[in-house]
Amino acid sequence: MELPRWQTEPEAVVADVVAAVAPSCGTSVVAGAVERVFRQRPQRRELARLLESDPSLLTSGLPQVPRLVERLIRDLVEGGALGLVLPRCAVCTRQRPLTATSPEGRICGTCYNRSRTEDRRCVECGRRDFCGRDRQGRPRCRKHLPDQGIDPAHEIAQLLVASTGLEPDVLAGAVRQAERSRAGQLRLWWVLSDRPDLLTGAGAHGPQSVSALARILVDRGARDVVVPRCPWCNTSTNLVSAREGVRCCSYCWAKSRTARCAHCDRDRPVSGRDALGREVCGPCRQKDPLNHQRCDGCGEVRLRRRRTDGGGGLCPACCTNPYALCATCGAWRPCWFAATPAPRCQPCTAKARHRAVCVGCGQMRRVNNRTTDGGPLCTTCGKPPAPCDGCGKTYRISALVPGGRRLCQTCWSKHPSAKKPCERCGIVTRLYRGGMCPACARDRSVREVFAGADGQVRPELQGVVDLLRTLDGRTVLRWVHKTPARRTAFQTLATATGPVTHESLDALTDEAMAEHLRALLVAHGVLAVRDEHLARIEKWLPKVLGRLPDTRERRIVERWARWQPLRRLHRQPAHRPTTAGQACGIRQEIRAVVRLLEWLPGQGSSLATCTQHHIDAYLATGSVGHLRIRSFLHWTSRHQHTQALTAPYYTSSLAADVVAADTRWSLVHRLVQEPGIAVRDRTAGLLLLLFAQPPSRICALTRDDVLDDGTTLRLRLGTHPVEIPPPLDTMVRELVRHPVSKAHRLEPGPSRWLFPGSRTGRPMEPVSMSRRLKALGIRPRPTRNASLMDLAAELPTIVFSRLLGFSEQTAANWIAESGGEDASYGAHRVRTAGGARPASHGSPVTPPRVL
Repeated sequence: MELPRWQTEPEAVVADVVAAVAPSCGTSVVAGAVERVFRQRPQRRELARLLESDPSLLTSGLPQVPRLVERLIRDLVEGGALGLVLPRCAVCTRQRPLTATSPEGRICGTCYNRSRTEDRRCVECGRRDFCGRDRQGRPRCRKHLPDQGIDPAHEIAQLLVASTGLEPDVLAGAVRQAERSRAGQLRLWWVLSDRPDLLTGAGAHGPQSVSALARILVDRGARDVVVPRCPWCNTSTNLVSAREGVRCCSYCWAKSRTARCAHCDRDRPVSGRDALGREVCGPCRQKDPLNHQRCDGCGEVRLRRRRTDGGGGLCPACCTNPYALCATCGAWRPCWFAATPAPRCQPCTAKARHRAVCVGCGQMRRVNNRTTDGGPLCTTCGKPPAPCDGCGKTYRISALVPGGRRLCQTCWSKHPSAKKPCERCGIVTRLYRGGMCPACARDRSVREVFAGADGQVRPELQGVVDLLRTLDGRTVLRWVHKTPARRTAFQTLATATGPVTHESLDALTDEAMAEHLRALLVAHGVLAVRDEHLARIEKWLPKVLGRLPDTRERRIVERWARWQPLRRLHRQPAHRPTTAGQACGIRQEIRAVVRLLEWLPGQGSSLATCTQHHIDAYLATGSVGHLRIRSFLHWTSRHQHTQALTAPYYTSSLAADVVAADTRWSLVHRLVQEPGIAVRDRTAGLLLLLFAQPPSRICALTRDDVLDDGTTLRLRLGTHPVEIPPPLDTMVRELVRHPVSKAHRLEPGPSRWLFPGSRTGRPMEPVSMSRRLKALGIRPRPTRNASLMDLAAELPTIVFSRLLGFSEQTAANWIAESGGEDASYGAHRVRTAGGARPASHGSPVTPPRVL
């Protein structure tokens, strides 16, 4: 029987349907989106079936659009596709990710949470802070907890003290070990009060915690307690699953899901369905050619065993384990679990595969421990959690100290017995590895990781090695060994030739690790400072130009990009590197040009034959971002690559999005009055709300910008310092005294930034700052616009400009937008004043007191 095309070629079907509905989406763009968003082959087939049966799902915008179609539309729209419509929430009609369902259709997460909140009002007071349910299943809030003031572990102990013969404290400890949460202990108390026979053989009819509690009580010598057995296999084990309303073991639960495989005709667990909808087992599903894809290694259509970073995959024949330091034998070999803190080489893995029947639980499991007489024990039975004699909490025991005390990992690290003399330097501390202290282990690890094939460190790497050996020992060891990809990058540098440069770091596969290493080397002077945003744009430019098939058009766009937008960045002073906003704007400008050149072939035209009519049609069918092609069109017209073409200016209203004044001031009062918010978040939020500073400027503030004479604190935001009112001045002083940074131990000294970032020697990224402010309910752009409108209505142009760091023209525009008087006159007076400007370190100008 011939299968439909949506089953055999789902990617091609999706590309054809999307291209027919939205011509601006190229076939390669759609195929890349499908490969990136939908990793599983059945998802792609279902998506192709839906779109082939109803292509209007791409443009209807109805809340009934399936989730698969919504995910595809969202990815294409974020990439700049036109003609596609995201579905709207059935309740709030906003174009948000629709992650839930309702009788009206699919809804967003906010509306779903709101509906759930209404259904969970407290039965006592009607509050919405749902915390749990009482014995009758009614919702309760935090103020009216079910059975408030009662210790359920103590009540269960009183219930069982007569029948088990154990002390109440022992019983309470057993209950806390079997069920750690108070809500679970309450449910266990309720069910044991209704059915006391659950601990005498009927445990399969109770919750999972009954089985665990019965086993713990038997181990502690309780009488008349029977560990429940699985009703189907009669095995005495933890009943972690449910089958037909009764607790059972996981093996019997898996057997209940077996069915006759349509391909091999054997009773096996169901793993999926074939093209005809029949149930198949796991091995047969892997053999089905419909689930095979092209291997990135050999190019054959086979079953993919491992995914690659680019979204592709490798077949079993092309898969090779990455090299790592084996956590068992310490050898540098191909390892399983190489991306985890505990990689294991193939010989050690083979040794660890010995399995036997555990004498504790009776299950066939890996042997990791043994009893005193040599009996095999699994991990769970060999080291069960127990109360720590140091902190009293139930954890896995890490050490036995003199006196028979059992300690967990945290308490053992603080105990004097954990500190021993180092074999190299003799200092008494907690040893790290090989009997060495962190400092000696740091020197040895750094030397090993940067050693070449001959065991020696290249002279070009000696500066990097010396740098790492001067930093905190534990920090460097954790920094080197925690991420295997970082160690692989160090080995790449060790086996390479030539000095360590920015270009050699760019060649590393792990970009995040390369950026952290680059920041560390730049902060300590091993590498020269580089404009990172500009370097990323130049690295990104060939990738985006690769979307243009015409070689001549690609060369024209590259010349324009390098001689127009990129040239502006190159001509900036060295002390003013490219900002994240500038880099984002240039990327959007280049993408707009590339989209235009991708759109023209569909209209039967090209860049050389393009007319003003094509430009007008392109601008009429697209978003406002298409206006960014104006600079490119003027450049091509001047250099005779096209006819005389033009486009309107790309402009936006200064106050298009402004929050209400009461909303802004409520945010200010919240940041001032709630001490639970982090100091750096409160400081950044108040600088934005009161002084209209964007996240990019807030992140760029340094310690030198803070002028504190002990009484008055001033902050240099513009050419003149501004006096900071309390309590904001106290917050700024706190940041100066105690900077918050994840990389402070790798810094060569105190960080010069007021808001240091996670990378050594660099400030916090504006994107991270904006994300933290949004988490507090502060939207940076609308709140900053409201602050600018308020300040522009009160301050003259010259004060507004020099105090807040804006140009005079921008200050005049904002004052005009806010309706301030004499805005144009003030700007004119500033321009014609003959250059009389006060010195930047003169007397400060104080704004109106706002707190």
